Amino acid sequence: MRFLLTLAIWAVFIGGLYLYTSQRNAAAVAARESVKTPEVQQTMQRITVELTPTFSIEKDPFALTTDAPQQAIDIRLNGVSLSVAAGDIGRGKKLLLSEVEVAAADHNELFIKASPPLSESGIDHGIRVRLLDGGRVLADRTIWSSGGGLVAGSVAFARQRTEEDGHDH
Repeated sequence: MRFLLTLAIWAVFIGGLYLYTSQRNAAAVAARESVKTPEVQQTMQRITVELTPTFSIEKDPFALTTDAPQQAIDIRLNGVSLSVAAGDIGRGKKLLLSEVEVAAADHNELFIKASPPLSESGIDHGIRVRLLDGGRVLADRTIWSSGGGLVAGSVAFARQRTEEDGHDH
């Protein structure tokens, strides 16, 4: 008799727990299906990236050596790498990347990493970054490194809304 009572109690507990979890999962799935995600139209925006370093950029002598070709400067716009010709980079020379197409989100980010020469290891270095949309300046910032270290940093900028977006800003 005790054995049958034990089985009945276990059946009630396990059955109740099974019913509870199956109902909870079904309610969660129904709630997910009823919520519609808004459709976001991604507009593409063409910007100009203007970089002016205060040093001659060289390949990082301490970087990990791999089979992939290594660039002297690493530029990423929203995580997408932008290629730059090595001959265009020099002290005080403006480097222009024209017509860079970006999926204009409300928050965008440009990441830059460059290595100054080892012979200038005791000097502070910087890269002036200007992001232009036609005649408008989206961002103007200088990324600094002290003591000749690797110059690396991010510049955040917001999308410029127009009347076409349906928002007044």
